[in-house]
Amino acid sequence: LSQDTNGVTDSSSMTAKLQQQRLTILAVCAAVAAALSCSSTQSHSLSRGTFCRRSAEAIALWTTLGDVARAESGYQTTASGLQYKVVKAASEGAVPKVGDLICIRFKGSYDGKVFDDITETAEPLYYRVGAGSLIKGIDEALPMMHLGETWSLKIPGSLGFGPKGRPASAGKPRIPGNADLEYELSIVGFPGFEGDLIDTV
Repeated sequence: LSQDTNGVTDSSSMTAKLQQQRLTILAVCAAVAAALSCSSTQSHSLSRGTFCRRSAEAIALWTTLGDVARAESGYQTTASGLQYKVVKAASEGAVPKVGDLICIRFKGSYDGKVFDDITETAEPLYYRVGAGSLIKGIDEALPMMHLGETWSLKIPGSLGFGPKGRPASAGKPRIPGNADLEYELSIVGFPGFEGDLIDTV
């Protein structure tokens, strides 16, 4: 399988293998579902242990299907649950570390509705990596990115606005607690590296 320097697998080279995995998993899921359906009419002949085991198998297979779907979409998943995909690569660009001052642009959306967008503002946001003033998902992604790159992020609620969510404000929708978010994030400047700002709108 081909990979870029960020460790993102070329999804086109995985298509045949993943398609075969999907068909196999779907076939097994169908068999388990049939067994569970049968058990609903013949519960007297199915022990509780067997029912629980078959249910666990179905859940595990469903989870595997989700993993296959994410692989096909080109997203990578970190241990925290953050999903990312490199939209624009710049492997030669500098990589910031916690404490570095960088310039970023981003657009955040929830349920298809944009609630933050600084992709076309006059100035990017100057941000010190790891400062904690942005959501955890962005802070996690930035030290993995290169200057000049744009990433697509799928951020779970635990790395977003958490259980409290975010109240509605002028022109911005309310975001409920533990809502999953989507972001387009770019590092457009890194003072001290490659001259001045590299502003990519």
